[in-house]
Amino acid sequence: MMALSLGMATQLASAQTVHYPAGKSTFDSKCAVCHQAGGKGMDGLAPPLIEYPGKYADSNEGRAQLGHTVLYGMFGPIKVRDKSYNFKMPSFAALSDAEIADVLNYVVFDANAQHGNAKPFDAAEIQALRANTLDASAVHQQRDAVVKGLGL
Repeated sequence: MMALSLGMATQLASAQTVHYPAGKSTFDSKCAVCHQAGGKGMDGLAPPLIEYPGKYADSNEGRAQLGHTVLYGMFGPIKVRDKSYNFKMPSFAALSDAEIADVLNYVVFDANAQHGNAKPFDAAEIQALRANTLDASAVHQQRDAVVKGLGL
């Protein structure tokens, strides 16, 4: 009985550590179907989001990459932790700027244990990214440059 109570307490504590609940809600309804709960990814389908976004969010180029990926989607082969993915992520440009900022904040700050000195995204930053419309192929090329620049 004690182990069950301790396990339940651990689950409750984990649930209370979500700093961006609106972002989690959007992630759970729009993103988790492919990237799985908490962004752990699914081999052969969608990469995990539990390490790289935290690293990306600490640079201007990486932040643009994250925002453009959610706004415009991305397709083409990528590698994450020596695993290959060739997935077509859809565009979520129909979401509001605030919704996109919230989901990015959830991924960067709640799903990633490390995020350096990254600052939270806000709706104004996403609105500015919308001004530079890209297609999903250009987003893929942008990702390659960011990964190379960050040495990932």
